[in-house]
Amino acid sequence: MMDKIYIWNGKKKIKLLNNINETVKKLCNINDHLYLLTSTNKFYHGNIEIVEDEEQVTFQLSDAFRPQDIDCKADTLYIVDQNGKVLSYNEDLEFQSEITLVEDARTCFHGHTASRFKMKVSKISVGEYGGLFITENGQLWGSGNMHQIGINSTTPKKVTFFDNRYVYACNVGNDFAIVIVSKQLLNDDTDSDDCEEDVFISSCPQCLSTSQLTSPISQYSLSDNCPLGLPIPVSYDIETTSTSSKNDSISSNETKKCNGDSNEESKVEKNIIFRNTEAAKEFLTRQFSWMSSAGEEYLVECTEKPTRIIKENVSSMANLVYEGVKTVGDKVVTLSRHVSGSSDNNDVLESLEEMQLPRVTSKDEFMWSLSQCTEEKDMSEQGIHEKCNNIIKAGCNYINCEVWTWGNIVHGQLGKTALFNGIGDIIKRERPMIITKLSNIGALKVSVQSYHAGILTLDGRAFLWGKNDQNQVTVDCAVDQSSPRLFSTESGERIKDITCCDSHTWLLTTSNVTKYIGKHANQKIVDVHMQERNEKTNSDMQDDPHLDDKIANYLISCKQYSLLNHVADCNSFVMKNLVVEQKALEDMLTVQSNLIKPLMKKNIATGDDSLYDQLCREYIDLLHFTAANVKSLIDFTNNVLPESDIIMTKYVEEHIRVYRIYLNTLHNVISLGGCSTIAKYLDIPVCLYKLVDVQKRDKKGDEIVTSRLLAHPLDRLSFYENFVHFFVKNTPKVRHDVMSKWTLFIEEQKNKKQETIQTKEFWLNSGKVIEHLKTPSRRLLRESHKFPLFLQNGSRFSTHWFILLTDIFIHMNGSTCNMHDLRTMWVEPQQDSANNQYQISLKMPEDTLDLYANEPEQKIEWFHALQNAIKSSLGKVSLHQPPEERNAEYTFTKNGYYKDAKYNGRWKCGKMHGEGKLEWPDGRVYTGQFQQNQMHGRGRLDEPNKGVYKGQWKDNLQNGFGIFNYSSGDVYKGCFKDGLPNGHGCLRQGHFMAQNASIYIGDWLFGNKSGYGVMDEITIGEKYLGNWSDNKKHGNGTIVTSDGIYYEGVFNQDVLMGHGIMILDDGTHYEGDFKGTGVLSGKGVLTLKSGHILEGSLTGSWSEGIKISNGVLSLPKFDHVDDSPKAFGTYCTPVDQKWKGLFRHYHQLLGVQDNTTKNNVKLPDTHRVWQNVAVIISNKHFGSNSKNCKNLEKSMNNLDMIPDFGKDGINMKTYMEMRNYLHKAFDCPRHPLGSLLNDLTAAYTAAYGSRAHALLLPHAVRELHFVTQRLYDIVRLLFPALPQYGKEIILDEKDELSGTVSCQILLYPIILPRVHSTLFNLYTLRNKFKDAMYWKRLLEWNKQPDYTLMAFLHVDQKFIKGYADGIPLSPGNTKRDLMFIEAVETLQSLITTFSPMEKLCVIKQTFKKMSECVREQLGENYKWNMDDLFPLFQYVVVRARILQLGSILEFVEDFMEPSLESGELGIMFTTLKAVYCLITQEKVSGN
Repeated sequence: MMDKIYIWNGKKKIKLLNNINETVKKLCNINDHLYLLTSTNKFYHGNIEIVEDEEQVTFQLSDAFRPQDIDCKADTLYIVDQNGKVLSYNEDLEFQSEITLVEDARTCFHGHTASRFKMKVSKISVGEYGGLFITENGQLWGSGNMHQIGINSTTPKKVTFFDNRYVYACNVGNDFAIVIVSKQLLNDDTDSDDCEEDVFISSCPQCLSTSQLTSPISQYSLSDNCPLGLPIPVSYDIETTSTSSKNDSISSNETKKCNGDSNEESKVEKNIIFRNTEAAKEFLTRQFSWMSSAGEEYLVECTEKPTRIIKENVSSMANLVYEGVKTVGDKVVTLSRHVSGSSDNNDVLESLEEMQLPRVTSKDEFMWSLSQCTEEKDMSEQGIHEKCNNIIKAGCNYINCEVWTWGNIVHGQLGKTALFNGIGDIIKRERPMIITKLSNIGALKVSVQSYHAGILTLDGRAFLWGKNDQNQVTVDCAVDQSSPRLFSTESGERIKDITCCDSHTWLLTTSNVTKYIGKHANQKIVDVHMQERNEKTNSDMQDDPHLDDKIANYLISCKQYSLLNHVADCNSFVMKNLVVEQKALEDMLTVQSNLIKPLMKKNIATGDDSLYDQLCREYIDLLHFTAANVKSLIDFTNNVLPESDIIMTKYVEEHIRVYRIYLNTLHNVISLGGCSTIAKYLDIPVCLYKLVDVQKRDKKGDEIVTSRLLAHPLDRLSFYENFVHFFVKNTPKVRHDVMSKWTLFIEEQKNKKQETIQTKEFWLNSGKVIEHLKTPSRRLLRESHKFPLFLQNGSRFSTHWFILLTDIFIHMNGSTCNMHDLRTMWVEPQQDSANNQYQISLKMPEDTLDLYANEPEQKIEWFHALQNAIKSSLGKVSLHQPPEERNAEYTFTKNGYYKDAKYNGRWKCGKMHGEGKLEWPDGRVYTGQFQQNQMHGRGRLDEPNKGVYKGQWKDNLQNGFGIFNYSSGDVYKGCFKDGLPNGHGCLRQGHFMAQNASIYIGDWLFGNKSGYGVMDEITIGEKYLGNWSDNKKHGNGTIVTSDGIYYEGVFNQDVLMGHGIMILDDGTHYEGDFKGTGVLSGKGVLTLKSGHILEGSLTGSWSEGIKISNGVLSLPKFDHVDDSPKAFGTYCTPVDQKWKGLFRHYHQLLGVQDNTTKNNVKLPDTHRVWQNVAVIISNKHFGSNSKNCKNLEKSMNNLDMIPDFGKDGINMKTYMEMRNYLHKAFDCPRHPLGSLLNDLTAAYTAAYGSRAHALLLPHAVRELHFVTQRLYDIVRLLFPALPQYGKEIILDEKDELSGTVSCQILLYPIILPRVHSTLFNLYTLRNKFKDAMYWKRLLEWNKQPDYTLMAFLHVDQKFIKGYADGIPLSPGNTKRDLMFIEAVETLQSLITTFSPMEKLCVIKQTFKKMSECVREQLGENYKWNMDDLFPLFQYVVVRARILQLGSILEFVEDFMEPSLESGELGIMFTTLKAVYCLITQEKVSGN
């Protein structure tokens, strides 16, 4: 069986009598007693014995120990257990003591002292010089005599020098020490070296009171639960944070065992609080990001769609809290840190008190945490971007490490630069010193023994320095080396590991050769051990890897002893490529320090100086990504990672993205001749010349070196392709699509490289005519000097040069440059002419170029080049050809309507078509639809100093329905034609009670009021209802004033002229000639309120007095005087002339002629009408706001579906379906029926709502009847099975209402509720005096008890309660409202209904309730007679106390179906009318 480990004493191999089947990560010894710690934290020990001159050892496993780390000093063994405690033992493993790292007590400003804490340790290194301890949060502690770091004590103390740094590794020699650290910033702007932190003590009342006043921390921030009450996970992946702290992973509270003793630890609630606000922001983002993976299944039980909701708000929430953390101040942060409780990194010594946990970064948490992301996030562009940044930041952590030393410098141990002639620097230092040569180059491992040290870097280089008396540092000489010296290796070989012993050094190469230098090597490099080849085969790689043999170090040592871990060798192909990648990383580090960093410091005075800064930043990003890739390859070879987690195989999209970003910038620099510019500003050192093997050093050579070094990443793409191909072929876990991605990317970069070279040459030779077009991202694709192309019908004496760039097409006509954006160019091949002209037509928004080539191949090449360039500029490379319709931006230049206008939106074949935005220099902005280069469809136009129009457009003018909000505050809402109001519309001018405030609703013709309309002039208190012409009252009309005067007559040019009538509010009226409103002029008859009639010639203004001539006064002939003249209603506008524009508009929408509503005209195609209805609904749906889509779909109720009923026959089922459909249609504003009803309601309310007059009631009733008829005619266009207007179909003779189909029964329940308030107000004005008499009697009569009232109304006593039982009520009984209660309550619901049919149903139900009550008292066989019924019904009416009953009765009478008058409902209604008349004529008193 092959040995797993090999051990040497110096150069002599020690024989192992038993094998340890796992790798060893730590070796130490006390004399000849060896102690081993394995990768699984198992502890072995054994004594070396000499048998027959051969050293041999047997190791025993000690189950009592499971240490994290071990080390020895003199006769003491130090162990770091799983709880972070440092315990000391003697050689025989007998416990001696515990070494505690106690944080010094701190005192607040108020004098209170905080408790002390015991720190948890993760790593330890001890030696003759002292001991160093690394805590779990990256702090460095020390003991011994190390005055340079302020340590002079046997008790470990914190090394404050490294407070702002995270310590990764440490090592102690005989008289010096080395650490590897990374710098951490604890504040946003400055280091914390000079920052005094406020100390918070929880036991201090002043600290508590101060912090409570300033802390914004809620109860949620003090717990491990989110605001939803769910537990927050304590592990985070690198997807959501750029740096990861070792404190981010909170330890378990479970008890751990050491030395067989069980120590119970109390569970302490944990919180991570950062002093740095950026760290707080990252922490919050991490806390919220757990929703993306494991938390999603749990949270879905608590809330709907949690991932989407929380993911959308993670960033904003983190930013919000981040701003809060920033502004609150240091005291709040300190409070938060202390209130959160003790960290698990510490044990409380006195009382529970929190310590400061600085922001730290761990290099080793990257690979496995990066892989814990969701597939959903992986595939998103944002996810790829975030992972790129995280990989780059991890690589930055690997590279940017500092190496610090302190101690004795006699042998050059501190690694400072040598002075001259090899003499070492022996100047003593009082503080730790940084080794500049080894910092920021990716220090991976430090090894120290006795008086010399070594460093292994990420790129596989080994540096040695210190005492060299035995050639343990270099074999070139025996002089001590004070400067780190690179260990030379053969070509194609790198150092895999290094370890230093007392007087020799071991190195392991990537060829698995163990090299030895130092004592007994005779100043040579000796190959001591060549590991036997046990290479992983391809089949091995296909199996699941066993990662039990994770190798932290191949070589480890302690004093004169050294150990080599042996594992199966990695595949030679992988190792070879690792070496190549490490060599590339070394070269990139050289380029960074000698080219990139100097370039970043230079201020290049060009117009594209930011381009060079961008190039530098992206090169460094590429360097850091390469470092992360190298680290993943090293971890793979060490069995830490499986092959599927190697950066270049798992994160292919991210790898390609980083390269694409850098190479795109590089191509931009090269295309502008940037390499020569860089060479002008920088002196290229010799080391860079060696990298590219250029001999001649001059400015031309500098340019060549610069170009080759910057383009070196491009040359390495084939290397990655081969590497990925190997894994795709041999490993099923690697995605098989990665190969095609790399192939496509390489092909893409080859083409871009060729384009870049062509572009560079083009700009150099094109002259200054088009130099202003030179931009970094612009490339030359084709030009007509090299590939001939000519202008069709061009002049013989003109020269034309056509240049195709990546984003524009240039036509050089002599010295005139015409540019055309490729996004607004369409290419059309034309039919070839007979004279060998192979034509191509280019269409642009304002130009058309007809071009031709002399050869068909040239035409095809130009055609495809143009098509591909257009696709690329549009980002549609995958399409077969450029889309005809596309989004683009264009500025018009030629004279015309669009001169200098900027358009951004949809195009089709060179014309604006679809949604877009058009902006003129004068401030006009149009946003909406276009068609064939015209504003057409829905749109909005903002015009400065004029207003805003929103509505329909056609041919660049307002056409159709729209709303114009004028800058003056006026608003027009209605129809337009050719940019002017035309048809039905409403104009509101001014504000309420402002000067010239008015409202006009009616017909318009080319911007003028023309036709029927209603004008309410608010300021003068006058409303006009009538005809208009050219913005003036002209024709029949009616005027109502605020004084209650009613005019009716013929108007001419805004003046009431000729015959007309005037009615005053007291009943006085005049009929005769007028010369203006209120101005009498000519013959007429004046009827006074008293009934006297004055007939003659009357002239003058009514308000100032009139002159009467040839007059005759007549005495009243009748007691009753009519309130209105006989000619009342004859001079107003006929109802069939009202709202013609409104109905005409909706007929046009439905696609029918206005005269089709007449009964003698054939109805149009019903199916066509329904199609138009569906189009109208869908257009309004398409133009609606997306926020209202849900409400819209809810309101539609499937109205956009064409029904299949109501076309032929009609029955009860189809009638109910039609009625339900109509109810929904009239309620939906997007249905043409609903929109029409809304417009009619607005017009009707404007005419009869405000400034109501009782004399307008007859007009309102007639108009409503006519509107109902017009609406019904439109309904019949949809449902031709309905009866004609004025006719009815009886479906059920038993039900007068539901079983009868007619216009009134179908539409009144829909129309009347809309206008009921307006209409009923007119009824109340008309019946004001009569209803007042009625109400006065009701109030008086209802004061009487039931017996008295029924006796007064002559109700038969048999209907009085109690009479049937033989107990008649006495006249003295004072009880009220006890009889026929249900009938009274039913009749009271009369005022809650709006249509005549509903009110008739209420009356019928009242009689039914009365009958039920009577039959209950007198028996089921009782039959009504009118003598009994009428008085009793009168009693019910009186007790019902219905307001304005006379108005209700007149309303029902005006709108009741004629067929119902002679039926049961008609009789009941007549009875109610009779009761009302009787009440009004009775005396008031009921006594």
